[in-house]
Amino acid sequence: MKRTIKWLWLALALFFIPFLNTAVLAESSEEKNEEGEIKEKNEVIYANLEAGGALENIYIVNAFELNKTGIIEDFGNYESVKNLTDTSEIKQDGDTVRMDAAADNFYYQGNLSKELPWKFTIEYYLDGEKVDPKTVIGEPGQVEIEIKVEENGEAGAEFFDNYMLQISQALNTDYFYNIEAEDATIANAGKNRQVAFTVMPGEEETLTIQADTDQFELEGMEISGLPSSVSVDGPDTDALTEEFQSLTDAIGEINQGVGELGDGISGLSGGLSELENGSSEFQNGLNELNNSSGELTGASEEINNAFQTVQEEVGQITGIDGIEQLSGMTEAASDMAAGMEALADELDSLSTGYGDAKEALQTAMEGIPEATLTEEDFQALYDSEAVDPAVVDELVGTYEAAQGALAVYYESVESFDAVEPALSEFQTSASDIASNIRTFSDELEQSVGQIDIDEGLDEFITSVDTMAENYNQFHEGLVSYTNGVNELSTSYADIHNAISESASGSNELANGADELQDGTSELYDATESIPDEMQEEIDEMISQYDKSDFDPVSFVSEENDEITNSVQFVIQTDSIQPEEDTEEIEEKEENEGFWDRLLNLF
Repeated sequence: MKRTIKWLWLALALFFIPFLNTAVLAESSEEKNEEGEIKEKNEVIYANLEAGGALENIYIVNAFELNKTGIIEDFGNYESVKNLTDTSEIKQDGDTVRMDAAADNFYYQGNLSKELPWKFTIEYYLDGEKVDPKTVIGEPGQVEIEIKVEENGEAGAEFFDNYMLQISQALNTDYFYNIEAEDATIANAGKNRQVAFTVMPGEEETLTIQADTDQFELEGMEISGLPSSVSVDGPDTDALTEEFQSLTDAIGEINQGVGELGDGISGLSGGLSELENGSSEFQNGLNELNNSSGELTGASEEINNAFQTVQEEVGQITGIDGIEQLSGMTEAASDMAAGMEALADELDSLSTGYGDAKEALQTAMEGIPEATLTEEDFQALYDSEAVDPAVVDELVGTYEAAQGALAVYYESVESFDAVEPALSEFQTSASDIASNIRTFSDELEQSVGQIDIDEGLDEFITSVDTMAENYNQFHEGLVSYTNGVNELSTSYADIHNAISESASGSNELANGADELQDGTSELYDATESIPDEMQEEIDEMISQYDKSDFDPVSFVSEENDEITNSVQFVIQTDSIQPEEDTEEIEEKEENEGFWDRLLNLF
């Protein structure tokens, strides 16, 4: 019964085949002159590679979505074409392909002789030695697979520049273990471990898979090429750019601080130069005062001795003979008065000169800037690569020396201020003594003959004694004063030397400060635009992989670009496995005829 039904179906099929063919031909004949309308075209390029990566064959499946069925044209330099939709004929006229698309979705295959946009070189190593993979099938050892992906200059660069590759190699865990692949994703797929690499658009890469095997054999490597059409969102770089902006702002503050430092150093340099000049004048005034001290004390010593002599001689005067002796003293008294007047004039000159020198020193000292720089300021200069540490050392040394001199000055200013009043006081005292001696001499000359021998002479002797004692005190004070001036002159010599040393390098230091400011200004100018430049670099890097604005183009002919919606690449390498015994299957297929195969359908 079953066999009867089988033959019945066969009879019906044979009966209806002629009518079906007639209907199809009739329908085709009716529509053969109508033009079709293509909505879009999609291309899928299939390529087979040898195990080493060399291209074996390549073909394309063209898929059309139609708005209207009918006669359509496509373009491509195909070696041969094959209808994958129905049995209608596809005609080739050079690069033009014409076909009758009777379905809304029409497919045909075109075989090509064309290069891929990428060159693949796959090398195999077993236990560190390069091998032909087909010769080591089934062998154990350490396996390394090196995959080189390079641009093929003989194919269109638009695919290499805009397409992303996914390269996958399945490793059977029955044979492979200790699998490693840098920059790859390794996932489980049944009993296989799937090693997947991504090659970004426009990039050439060398990829490596390492594993241990008990039995070397591999399935074919799968490679897909797709347009990188996903828009790449950039990372949030605000925090990073803000950090660089803070750095730039800090450098700007350093530059501003160095500018202020330069102004301060220029002021310091000018102040040090004026200070050295004022200090030199003051030192000269002190030296002159100190050198005059010997003359002052010598002259005063002579006057004091003269007073002592007069005092002794006056003490011995008695009677009429003594009064006669006084007449001989008038000339000596006149000479003493002249000496004291000369001494008073010398003290007045010294007082004036010292006052001028002290005023010059004070003006110079006031020209030194206040101590506003801190240890942090100097450390910032040391830390800056724009500044020579030797210049900073000199700056610090000069700055500290100037501030030290200023401090010593303020500590000694009371001593300096005390000299001038003392000189003025001595000058006034000397003038008073000179005036008194001059008056005494004049009165002595006028009244020698009128002095009472007893009472008047005693009174005269008493006044001479008083004058001699007063002058002796004056002389002792003058000697003590000149000793103090000598000590002050010696001490100030050290201060002046320090000021001179500070001033000697001030000009060079000011030049160094100018160079320092130039360096920090250059550094600031160089870093000021870093945040913007960094953002531009990030945007440019992202744009290299963001191909969302790429318009698909046909792989086979630019005449298809307008209707081409997508182009994809599906590439596979030969598997590296033992050959199967297929002779029996092939022989059986060859012995079967058409009717045998037809009967096997039922």
